[in-house]
Amino acid sequence: MKNALFMEMVGPEYLPHAKLASMVFLLVTLMLYGKGVDWLGKRKLLALLYAVYAVLFAILTYFFHQGSAAHHLTLGWGFYLTIESFGSLGISHLWSLAVNATTDAEVAARRFPLLAVGGQIGACTCTFLLARTAEQGQLVPLLCLAVVLLAVAPVMTFYWLQKNNIPDDVKHDVSAKASPSLWEGLRLVMTRPYLVAILWSVVAYELVGTYLDYQMNSKAHQTLVTLEKVTAFLATYGFAANFLSLIFALTGTTWLVKNWGLSRCLLIYPVVLCFLVVGAASWPTLWVMFSAQIALKGAAYGFNKPCLELVYVPTSDDIQFKAKSWIDTAGSRGGKALGSVMNANLLRHAPGWLVWGGASVCLVFLAIWMPVSRFLGTRYEQLLTDGEKLS
Repeated sequence: MKNALFMEMVGPEYLPHAKLASMVFLLVTLMLYGKGVDWLGKRKLLALLYAVYAVLFAILTYFFHQGSAAHHLTLGWGFYLTIESFGSLGISHLWSLAVNATTDAEVAARRFPLLAVGGQIGACTCTFLLARTAEQGQLVPLLCLAVVLLAVAPVMTFYWLQKNNIPDDVKHDVSAKASPSLWEGLRLVMTRPYLVAILWSVVAYELVGTYLDYQMNSKAHQTLVTLEKVTAFLATYGFAANFLSLIFALTGTTWLVKNWGLSRCLLIYPVVLCFLVVGAASWPTLWVMFSAQIALKGAAYGFNKPCLELVYVPTSDDIQFKAKSWIDTAGSRGGKALGSVMNANLLRHAPGWLVWGGASVCLVFLAIWMPVSRFLGTRYEQLLTDGEKLS
């Protein structure tokens, strides 16, 4: 619902600015998150994150239900920033607890399908409900459902963590010269080439995704006009993308990683994106953008994201919870911010310049991404072979 609500309440021309604002907002929350890992431990922080977001969504839903035009701008920005930050902090923390905390690559590989398939089933179910009910104006019940799910999620997660004996403490690397601080995660990222490679993979993906996403959303708003129709269209897109992710998670990802190796798998996605960008720029219609976005998102969540999660297995706790949060959040929002600046600047020129100018920038980032992916896969295999943990 995020983009549809924002375009209705604020305006589609402000989408690039919203992505920039979300990055600033997340930089502040990231610093607090880094201290929260030290102060509360991983389990308590999970409960706090989900409780805070459940309350925020409940407040936003209440005012949206009231339908006051005076609150439209505030609600539009509130929904956007809340959803964007939860998607980074809440989901990243859950993946770190469930998968990255293990030091056994085989155990991690077995847990990936469980979490990925569960996530995609939930995403498919909710986007299907949204697509079927949006045009009837039934957004409030679905927003209430989101609040309930946020409240239930940490309870079920706590049960799983207890059953699998996942520890709650973060053991700091005693060899680290700097003491734990608000910026420790960023320091780790900037001083480890391995982590810089992961960061570039995230930034490049988000920049390309932002380029295609803005094209699709703008064309949907121009073509379909009403909030209900735009929401139904975007929900249909969300269902299709998540269903493709589910198919990947059930059949493709584990088999490809097992038979091709992670090094080759990390190269597949940027190569596929090159074809998608060229195709979308050559035929910039709503349904071509729709198809390109489905392929991008479906392969990202069902294939690329699990591969990137695997590269954290031979790393320390501090990297998995502090550096990873900076990569997943600041890296993700940084890529979106770069894409938004690109979109906003190219909007000043003719629409054709936005299409081909943006495509050219994306292809440059993808060209750099390919050798970066090769380095990342090679270093991952070396760490596993040597039995080392990057710290």
